Amino acid sequence: MQSRGQRQIKGWLPSIITLAVSVSACSAEGARVRASDVQNNSASNVTIERILSLPLTKGAAGMQQIVSELFRLANHSNAPGTIAGDIVTKDGVLTLSDGHRIDVVIDYTNAGVLSIGVDKARCFTLKDAVRITGAKPVSAVSYPYVEGHNYDTYSAIASGVDVNIGKFTAGEDCLTEIHLVDVKTAADFVMKNKLELPAKNMPVLKP
Repeated sequence: MQSRGQRQIKGWLPSIITLAVSVSACSAEGARVRASDVQNNSASNVTIERILSLPLTKGAAGMQQIVSELFRLANHSNAPGTIAGDIVTKDGVLTLSDGHRIDVVIDYTNAGVLSIGVDKARCFTLKDAVRITGAKPVSAVSYPYVEGHNYDTYSAIASGVDVNIGKFTAGEDCLTEIHLVDVKTAADFVMKNKLELPAKNMPVLKP
């Protein structure tokens, strides 16, 4: 049986993609992650900070590296590349080298997205995630049908990748989700499938 977090994340593909593409189109400001912060890490040293940082410094290649590392950690035999949302972490949570845990990894990479649920048991604060990435707030109305005004979302875009981070509930301090979005792949997916933007405050995508 899927957890509440799994059900929520699996239902968000159109909104995640269109949010990333829309914010990217409106934002010229890059994230402030430094390449030196992530250069010395390896697949055996996967941390929350690495997941947040590598895609912003190395772009699509960095995102693919994180995807591959998480697949290996989860002992997931399938190659990345679905749209339907394959749950990679079927054998349970992943404990990272920094002690933080990943509840769920969902593969939407054919649509340019990897969704990651972060366990609150050992809290990695949303404030720290924002500090690391330089992410900026995204209006709560971007997800009006998910968590309403309690939902807190931030976005950092650099090197063609959006690192979208957030938490579920009011009064929560912990980061509970990360969405890595390859903006070009996601934009192509939006156009090809004629997806509607999920919120009235987002600009209309032009062909």
